[in-house]
Amino acid sequence: MSMSSIFRERATPTPREQELILLLGRGLPNKVIAYELNISENTVRAHISNIMRKYGLHNRTQIAILFTAPHVALEAQHAPLAFTAQHAPSDEEKQMA
Repeated sequence: MSMSSIFRERATPTPREQELILLLGRGLPNKVIAYELNISENTVRAHISNIMRKYGLHNRTQIAILFTAPHVALEAQHAPLAFTAQHAPSDEEKQMA
């Protein structure tokens, strides 16, 4: 099954999933994603699991590659202001990553 057929046969990511996917694509750890989206790390993990199940993926790297490819660009305009601003991780966040 090709990547393009995955998108024709499966649902489009929800706006919240799109926000999370864009952050995953930036390589951010769950803790920073949780902070940016104002949700718990457990909720981030739940969203990641749901996305993997929904699209038949096995890890967060596949999510990032699949959804951030140029032919599948997601709209960032639906992202909250905190998401669109650059977040510079603290020294503590860098150590945890």
